[in-house]
Amino acid sequence: MKKGFSLIEILILSFIALSILILLIGVVSNSREFGRTMGCVNNMKNIAQAIENYQADWNDTPITLSSLMPMYIQNPNIFHCPSDREKGDSYSKFYIGRYFASDDAKKVFLICPRHFGGKRTVAAYLSYSVDIGKNAKVLWSGIKAEFGKIYNDGKFNFEDGTEVNITGKVGLLGSFTNQDGKIYSIIYSPEGEDTNYNIEHKGDSQFEVITPAVIAGVEGTKFNVYNLWGKNSENIQVAKTTISVEEGIVSVRERNQGRGEKVKSGEEVVVETITYEREEKNKVPRKPPKQKPNIIKKKKNISSEN
Repeated sequence: MKKGFSLIEILILSFIALSILILLIGVVSNSREFGRTMGCVNNMKNIAQAIENYQADWNDTPITLSSLMPMYIQNPNIFHCPSDREKGDSYSKFYIGRYFASDDAKKVFLICPRHFGGKRTVAAYLSYSVDIGKNAKVLWSGIKAEFGKIYNDGKFNFEDGTEVNITGKVGLLGSFTNQDGKIYSIIYSPEGEDTNYNIEHKGDSQFEVITPAVIAGVEGTKFNVYNLWGKNSENIQVAKTTISVEEGIVSVRERNQGRGEKVKSGEEVVVETITYEREEKNKVPRKPPKQKPNIIKKKKNISSEN
């Protein structure tokens, strides 16, 4: 007489079947997410190509991604990340309008930190290459911070040990491993907001602060960024950014003409630029309109004044 399965055998078979099912679900899920990520990579490659063409035609980079439509990009779906659950434009809130400079090839102009459950970032560089990096942990006043979000009055702690104390509003664009395997973190002063940042950079990593007037990149340790919005004597909207370095070196590039300065320990630089009216609050500050040079004011040794 043929015997049936025992209870133990049934339990073992059920466990094996369940394990295989869970494994298959994971494989299918990862495969789908990989497909969505590669869709984002392709979108960014198209955007990078469009910006390269724009750069060749105008000797400049676009102020906003919408400037690429319709001459350089005809399909609006290119601006939507497949991993973005919201409809519409996925990328504009993560776009950095930079002045193109050949020595900035390893700087990003666009990121998308949504992938693999928020564990990966797709990043497009000024070399027009696109890469996928691992997201780094950032805490805001002790709580996990969200990329692309605006925060007010508090403190950032980055995975590399960098600390940023903020008075006013600050945007966290992203923090991820770059093409060299180093952590690359970016914060910004939202358009229309007066902000003050005290930054103590640590570790062998990239760190940038974006204001309407400048993009400051760290090559040292302690520095302060103060951004102020207002009107000049001709009642024109301006933004003024002051960079004061306590220790190390900070590389400052003004966003209109693309000129750079190395601000060393004990030095300060002030950059004032005409900018747009406060219509885009809480967004990455746009690159200012073209204007006359002589925007970077002469550095002064702040230590000698104390």
